[in-house]
Amino acid sequence: MNFKAYDILSSLVPGFLALLVLLNFFNLQYDNDFVIGYTAIAFFLGYLLNTISSWLEGFYFMTWGGKPSSKMLDGKNIWKVNFYHGSKAKALLLIDAGNPNASNNELFLIAVRLVNGIKDTRVEDFNTLYAFSRALLTTTLLGTIFLLIENHNDWRYYIVLIPSLIIVWLRSKQRAYYYVREVLNVYLKAKTP
Repeated sequence: MNFKAYDILSSLVPGFLALLVLLNFFNLQYDNDFVIGYTAIAFFLGYLLNTISSWLEGFYFMTWGGKPSSKMLDGKNIWKVNFYHGSKAKALLLIDAGNPNASNNELFLIAVRLVNGIKDTRVEDFNTLYAFSRALLTTTLLGTIFLLIENHNDWRYYIVLIPSLIIVWLRSKQRAYYYVREVLNVYLKAKTP
């Protein structure tokens, strides 16, 4: 089995973070003799967290004010991530769809289908970073809940965990928009001479 950057970022890193939270939550000591077992457990936890983060994607979109692909195709940007050609991309995608009433979701999937067949793009890297950010957001959210339950009387946990959760939430939102922008940029480059 070959591990790709996607596997490591979206599974192992969040899995190890979750393992550390669980060790703390259940008052268990870390033992260096079990590093291989910890790695297997971390990968499994990361796999679960990646799955849960995928299931929570609709919730995250709601907290972000809407689905990033729909927002960008409608010309809406966020702080630090701008895309100035949303109307042009949408017009070309409507032609490709052959349906003037196609939803933004349908249009974006057409763009994804086209750009995934193009070699030497950064789309896969951006998708990997988004998946990692989404899994890290889920890990941070669940870890914050567990740690605050365990340490609800210690104000230090609140001043570290709540700002961390907000920062990871914002960064995950930005990563989603970066991914959408990259897909649409590659699509536009492929469609315009």
